[in-house]
Amino acid sequence: MTSQLKIGLALALLASFMFSLKPILIKEAYALGANSEGLMVLRMWFAFPFYLALLIWQYPQLANKTRYILSAMATGFLGYFLSSYLDLLALESISAHAERIILYAYPSLVVLIKAAWDKKMPSPNVLLAVVVVYCGLLVLLPGEFSLHGSWIGLMLMFSCAITFATYVLLSKPLIDRLGAGLFTSIAMVSSCVFTQVNLLNTPIQTVLDYSMSIYGYAFALAFFSTVIPSYAMSAAILRIGAERTAITGTTGPLFTTLLAVWILGETLTIYHLIGLTLVILGVYLISKKS
Repeated sequence: MTSQLKIGLALALLASFMFSLKPILIKEAYALGANSEGLMVLRMWFAFPFYLALLIWQYPQLANKTRYILSAMATGFLGYFLSSYLDLLALESISAHAERIILYAYPSLVVLIKAAWDKKMPSPNVLLAVVVVYCGLLVLLPGEFSLHGSWIGLMLMFSCAITFATYVLLSKPLIDRLGAGLFTSIAMVSSCVFTQVNLLNTPIQTVLDYSMSIYGYAFALAFFSTVIPSYAMSAAILRIGAERTAITGTTGPLFTTLLAVWILGETLTIYHLIGLTLVILGVYLISKKS
């Protein structure tokens, strides 16, 4: 195993673990009275200075690359504004571990979207792996509904997975041209700006009235589950590619499931366990065959 591969896998694993903390922090903030819009605004308030400082530091690298800025901004909107917003809305009505299981079906969506774009049918083995993933999602439903989950929450989460899969596909060529750090800075600064525009729909006093505990969770969400993993994931994609990064990311549902049961006290049903196993197996088969 080369040093680049080792570093890439380590970065992908770090990103997976940090992202897996996100639903736990969000659920804790919701329990204290936060809502999805207010929490998203706070998250980007805290994250914005880090991204802006890094973008200014990387500014000299933009020479002869300005034509890619709008594409990076649009990709950032898709992956870290729209996808994150759908995620926050979904977590108001589904469990934390269901959120991760559904989201980490995204490699199968990457395969299907790419096949549709290339107008090329995936191999039978890849199609079988995709079927395994969606069997896992179907098995998940009874367990989630028994815990008062909702169809709306599940559909919002699946929409989040679709937007994130599209982001992963669009980001790879831009990362190759801009570099992992510069692409992430541009994408995330634009995402922060889009979030501030969304603030116009959120009464500012609501956010200002939040307790210090909610602010603490929002800062942790911004730094540990946004800034660090966003750069780690881009760097991993640059070193080992989107496919290997995706398969390493399947550790995320395992991390979140353990944390949700331990910290949040969420109930883990046999349906969740079977669904989790099938999704991870399917994604593994997809990455192996792809």
